[in-house]
Amino acid sequence: MDGGRGIMRLWTVLLICLSVLFSGMNFVAADDAPVIRLSYNALPFNLPSIIEREQGFLAAEGYEARYYTFQIGHAMTEAMTAGDLDVAPVMGATSAIVSKAGGRDIQVIGCYSQAPKAFGLAVRPGTLSLDELSGAVIAVPIGTEAHVLLGKILAEQGLTFQDVVLANLLIPDGVAALQGGQVDASMVVEPVMSRLEAAGKIQVIRDGRGLIGGLTLSVVAEHLVGSGLVQAFCRAHAKSTAYLTENFDKVLDLAAAELNLPLPLVKGMASKYSFQSEITDEVRAELVRIIDFLYEERIIRRRITLEELLAP
Repeated sequence: MDGGRGIMRLWTVLLICLSVLFSGMNFVAADDAPVIRLSYNALPFNLPSIIEREQGFLAAEGYEARYYTFQIGHAMTEAMTAGDLDVAPVMGATSAIVSKAGGRDIQVIGCYSQAPKAFGLAVRPGTLSLDELSGAVIAVPIGTEAHVLLGKILAEQGLTFQDVVLANLLIPDGVAALQGGQVDASMVVEPVMSRLEAAGKIQVIRDGRGLIGGLTLSVVAEHLVGSGLVQAFCRAHAKSTAYLTENFDKVLDLAAAELNLPLPLVKGMASKYSFQSEITDEVRAELVRIIDFLYEERIIRRRITLEELLAP
């Protein structure tokens, strides 16, 4: 009996020691997926992002996708700098350039969309024409694609920013100011543009056709370039764009529900967008033009190169 008790005590001590040892170790269960942290904005019309989240393509790549919403581009790059965000699938080209020129460690891994018709200059119906812009008070978010477009619209009329009064307002605030009569005109983007135009509340007197590319880009924290995480994102994004092509009508139904917009309005918006990830020569040329504009307007202090901005 004493020998049996001794053996039992020995096993008990051994089990306690093993328990203490294992409790200090950080085990990851086999089914625990690595995390990828992404920004998610369904607006203005980010169909591939809507598809990816709905279809779970990143989960199929073995990642747990965590989504975070940001209202402005530079907030995404600040989150990347802080180590709180890995990938911004869609970011305005101007926001990416301004952030990179400001010293943020980010790089562009691909194009997301091109939509020159999704940006425009709006007025209250019947109040102002293109040849009456001199002296007008115009709402525009400074340092954005809308700002670039406004500069080109003015140049088309033989004007510069010195010939108008700029009100530095985000698009929703600018549109509210326009409807309230505080400004004469406002830059608008989708889906606000189509929704208010269809309701007869604004008149778009010029969009971006022939003036800008309307670029959005996919951006990552620089230290992640070439990593398995970024490669998985690129594969998931490719699946999303392929799904869009193969299931276009189904995706529009999905977008109408996600954006809470009527399907006919969504179909009209879809005609303004092209989704492709390749950084073409056309895209590169557009990026150079934006860099030049931002430098000449003193929004950025350093004229960065494409080699700095684009991932190899």
